Amino acid sequence: MRRFLSLVLVLYAGAASAATFTVTNTSNSGAGSLHQAITDADANPGPDTIAFNVSGAGCDGAGVCTITPVVALPNLTDPVTIDGYTQPGASPNTIAQGAINAVLKIVLSGVNLPFSWGLYATSDDVTIRGLVVNGFGFGVGSSSADNVSFLGCFLGVDAAGSTAVPNDIGLFAYLGTGIVVGGPAPADRNLISGNISNGAKLERCTDGLVQGNLIGTDASGVAPIGSGTVGLRVGVDSPGTVVRENVVAAAGVYGIHVGQMGSDTVFGMTIQGNWVGTDPTGTAELGNQRDGIWVDTNQVTIGGLGAGEGNVIAFNRGAGVLIVYNTPQPRQNSIRGNSIYSNGAGDGAGNISTLGIDLGDPGTTGQGGPTPNDPGDGDDGPNDHQNFPLIASAVTNGPSGGSTTIQGTLDSAPNTQYAIDFYADAACLRRPQGFREGQSYIGSDTVTTDGSGHAIINTVLPIALGPGDRVTATATDPLNNTSEFSQRFVLSSNPGSGSPAGGVVTTLTGFNFFAGAAVTIGGLPASNVDVNSYTSMDVTTPALSPGTVNSITVTNTDGSASTLTNGWVADFLDVPGAQQFYSFVTTLVRNSITVGVGGGNYGVDAPTLRQQMAVFLLKGKFGLCYVPPQCTGVFTDVPCPSSFADWIEALAAEGITGGCGTGVYCPQSPVRRDQMAVFLLKAKHGSSYLPPTCTGVFDDVTCPSTFANWIEQLAAEQITGGCGGNNYCPLNNNTRGQMAVFIVKTFNLE
Repeated sequence: MRRFLSLVLVLYAGAASAATFTVTNTSNSGAGSLHQAITDADANPGPDTIAFNVSGAGCDGAGVCTITPVVALPNLTDPVTIDGYTQPGASPNTIAQGAINAVLKIVLSGVNLPFSWGLYATSDDVTIRGLVVNGFGFGVGSSSADNVSFLGCFLGVDAAGSTAVPNDIGLFAYLGTGIVVGGPAPADRNLISGNISNGAKLERCTDGLVQGNLIGTDASGVAPIGSGTVGLRVGVDSPGTVVRENVVAAAGVYGIHVGQMGSDTVFGMTIQGNWVGTDPTGTAELGNQRDGIWVDTNQVTIGGLGAGEGNVIAFNRGAGVLIVYNTPQPRQNSIRGNSIYSNGAGDGAGNISTLGIDLGDPGTTGQGGPTPNDPGDGDDGPNDHQNFPLIASAVTNGPSGGSTTIQGTLDSAPNTQYAIDFYADAACLRRPQGFREGQSYIGSDTVTTDGSGHAIINTVLPIALGPGDRVTATATDPLNNTSEFSQRFVLSSNPGSGSPAGGVVTTLTGFNFFAGAAVTIGGLPASNVDVNSYTSMDVTTPALSPGTVNSITVTNTDGSASTLTNGWVADFLDVPGAQQFYSFVTTLVRNSITVGVGGGNYGVDAPTLRQQMAVFLLKGKFGLCYVPPQCTGVFTDVPCPSSFADWIEALAAEGITGGCGTGVYCPQSPVRRDQMAVFLLKAKHGSSYLPPTCTGVFDDVTCPSTFANWIEQLAAEQITGGCGGNNYCPLNNNTRGQMAVFIVKTFNLE
């Protein structure tokens, strides 16, 4: 009984100590200020509440009240809930997914404290909710504190959630257990956007939860604001952390950055159900500027086969998922059941990856292209450089299309069972020699390799493929090392172009090359097939029609086959190998941007017409899968429908051109070199782009003048060096040869 009475007294004393401190003004100190409320809560043991009922100075006509400290606020040293939703007129988000309709009325501005914390917890059991925090070095955060929650806040934007007002780091938690950022309830969703270095960063935080937030967008969830260098960073020694159901978009480098080998000693975290580079519809192009998910640690689970576990990872300029090459190597990272598509949109610019899943390679910051399979799978690297399957065929069965039979092989470690995950990928690739991803998870199987490491894949899935769908696959070993997506095994040809008369020796690189292989180029047999090794062979080209683009197919004696689309360009009659634009012309046509003017000629010296320019720019920018909307009749001199009308109107809709006058486009007019500078830079950077002020680079381009800024920026980006003699020739027509250079360099075509 005595012990019972003691417990009652303790509980009563704890309950009695709880208090509510109400902020009533925007002053920096004194009664009713936030500074005083935090001071009082810190001094009062037990879980307190700081509420708001602010009016008067610092409040605008919409009832948004801004507190602008001139000295740093006190740290939160005792359990407390700071609740901005108690302010009259404020209300939490009620939208289940995607957008945020929260109304926030309390802004904490760091305009006077750009290197300080906004709110900083050093106590356990702190909750910060319903506040706008912007302009600080660190918006909100905690250190050496457990069970700290950040809910329903706007970090790095204004109260409308539409404009960036950046912190350096929006949210930073260090050394804590049970840190919660957002949560499963709509009211808990944070908007973390516009910050400079990191949107949210957790370092040495165990068993944390980051859920349901919008990171990098505005409150609508579909317009990018940006989220600094990294949208969400989960740093070293953060085992048990779960990242779930967030939109992570428009970061300057990485969407989600996980771990750091060499510093990490405790592993294991989960990333599931997020939208990385897109919104919950999977259609908004909100790509991060490099990789969607960057992993440099062990035992990360990315996706899963259960309902809602797969992430949607799309539209990132680099890899969808990159497991980085490092020492020691990151391993045991499972990448399963995700929807990964339309990544590599940067076309390799700056050496960034172009793969859906990239197990990185040494010697390159961008981590390279596909890691070729190796016999026995003995190579070392991220995820042990697990070999990927080779898919030979995928056939939908029966008149009702009720199932699909997938056949292929996996060559890996001997006598080992592997999980094979299958995906449907769209028929069209952004570039003809691009690499496959996996847009829709369609099922799994297991295979066991024999003593030589070989396994046959013969799987029937109870699904029907969509029209034109291609099947890709990954392999995951018993330690959860997942491979890259399956790819063709012919990776490149060098040279990739030459005389149409044939007789040119070209070297094919890739893997899975065996003695006795047959090779065709443009459907005709190559001669002198010499398999140098598992990864290289030399062949001699047949005679082909000039100005044609031809695919190369390798077929092994075991029936395995692979095609390098557009692998060989038979030279145009008017662009021989010594012609100054030769490499750019062949690259342009290899990428299916144009096919020339007919009769085996490219028309290298002919002017580029404005109607042709529309096609070149849009195919260069968006890739081959792009189909412009149907025309509606925007320009009076462009009949709708007609061959170029859709492309011309789409170019105008992109804001790249407004035509050549009121209501007209001048489709048959040549494009001048000064005009082309504007078109190229707007296509590359967006319609709102404005170049730096000119300095006087070219002798024949007056600075300032209408086109000078654009011309000089085109040169600064090394897209052009001018026309010779320190001149740009701004009024000259842009020839088709020059256009090849411009398009290849602007869009980094290879």
